[in-house]
Amino acid sequence: MSYPHNLFPIFFCPLCSPSEFLVVPTTLRCGHTVCSSHISSSICPIPTCSTVYRQGFSPNISSSSRVAVFPAPLHSEQIQSAPHSQPRVDIRINNVIQLLRQTVVNEQHHSPSSSDDECDRDESSPPETLPSSSHSPSGSSSRNQTRQRTPSAVLDPPPSPHSPPRRVNIISDFDKALAAELTCEICFMLFYQPTTTPCQHTFCSKCLQRSLDHSMLCPLCREDLPGFAYFQEHPQNKILLSLLLRAFQDAYETRGEAIEREERHSRFDTPIFVCQLSFPGMPTLLHFFEPRYRLMLRRCLDGPSPTFGMIMPPRAAPMPGHGTTAGSEFGTMLEIRSVQMLPDGRSMVETWGTHRFRILESGSLDGYMIGRVERIDDYEDDLGEWAGEYEEAQVPSTSSSHAPVIAWRSPSSVILTRTLPNVPPTSSSSYSVRSSASNSTQRSLTTTALMAACHSFLSQLRAGTAPWVVQRLNHTYGPQPPDSDPGAFSFWMGMVLPIEEHEKAKLLPVKSARLRLRMVVGWIEQLNSNWWFSSGCVVL
Repeated sequence: MSYPHNLFPIFFCPLCSPSEFLVVPTTLRCGHTVCSSHISSSICPIPTCSTVYRQGFSPNISSSSRVAVFPAPLHSEQIQSAPHSQPRVDIRINNVIQLLRQTVVNEQHHSPSSSDDECDRDESSPPETLPSSSHSPSGSSSRNQTRQRTPSAVLDPPPSPHSPPRRVNIISDFDKALAAELTCEICFMLFYQPTTTPCQHTFCSKCLQRSLDHSMLCPLCREDLPGFAYFQEHPQNKILLSLLLRAFQDAYETRGEAIEREERHSRFDTPIFVCQLSFPGMPTLLHFFEPRYRLMLRRCLDGPSPTFGMIMPPRAAPMPGHGTTAGSEFGTMLEIRSVQMLPDGRSMVETWGTHRFRILESGSLDGYMIGRVERIDDYEDDLGEWAGEYEEAQVPSTSSSHAPVIAWRSPSSVILTRTLPNVPPTSSSSYSVRSSASNSTQRSLTTTALMAACHSFLSQLRAGTAPWVVQRLNHTYGPQPPDSDPGAFSFWMGMVLPIEEHEKAKLLPVKSARLRLRMVVGWIEQLNSNWWFSSGCVVL
């Protein structure tokens, strides 16, 4: 339980001599609060203030993190807010000061007689007088000013024989009122890392960042705020932080632990970015601009190993037998390599695919997907357990406009269906015979022979396209993996093929490099059978 007079020193102006209560308190960007009469510019007037504003901002990252972060530029007009003709009053601090004055006056009014008070007084008892405010705009004394501001004290009943219980009630009511004043207007919970805006409204630091992801207006007064970069690494309101640690230390620490638990210790501990296809061993450049994913990125960078999963969005049209979510349960884990921050809070993020995963369970946290995933790795031998479980089922088409379907069954009993591209008009029977012969040939080919077929296709692609196309391939998908790593080569080869992305995504659950190369060679044969590709028309 907090006694009001124990909190008085927190609200003394550091520039007034002798120390007095703050009058028209204004909080500066450095986090210090002084009487508005001491402010002549945006620079803190406290001589001991050593706050240095960095020319840019970066997210909070772990010291063990290997991510290269390039801060966004912070312009001079964002560092120093424009002065206002009228003094700005810190709403929360001013309300707490008025609450302190009113509580002390009420307590003095209901206290026992002076003799009894002398006997019962200890170091936790309130003082006889309130701190003065002789420099207030009205020029009146502190005592008279306080009684004028608290007319409710005059309406209180006279002292009764039950004064001590009444005093306890006053202190208890004060704690409740103080907790209400220290509540964030965004999350409606106790302030955590309180940050004050230039319009003198205070919010939790993380709550304000999430609000700025959506709008650059103050959540309360709707005034234009300086910008996202202005509030990065923004000092906390020192008076409110001291008040929280003195009056509600246990609750404040519990609040911080709850925030950390919510962000990190969920059963669904993997954030998932629904964006595009990516494979292991390949670079991916991403643009984070949606508020939910900006929040996800900040939380990822807070961890010691900044990673997140990425899957493709659902299909626009349902796939027969699988709906629109076919294949979207498989994705690639991306390791963040570098982050280029932009002044408005957006980010350009360079990532690298590390391994594949399958989503076992999924949920949502603050608008973005989270999940419990299992890692997918290749078997050590060539086909391993896939050799006995590989099934190839030819589905005859009813017309020449439908493509045959080839299906594989994975060890997890998940049917992976691949619809081959349409072929030139021909009879279904003749195509079935040619497809069966081709598949039989592929099964007999070794890994080396399959890779040779891929190299032949690459030579054909380079010879029939402009040089800039080849440069784009190398820049977008990274350098071609060596033949000594058929697993990485199969993913790289699948990515450069000019076929539909959801078709390429069917490489993700396959645990055999040789089987993936067989799939790639099958796609190559289908491309060569299409007139638009054989004529040299390639769309990348």
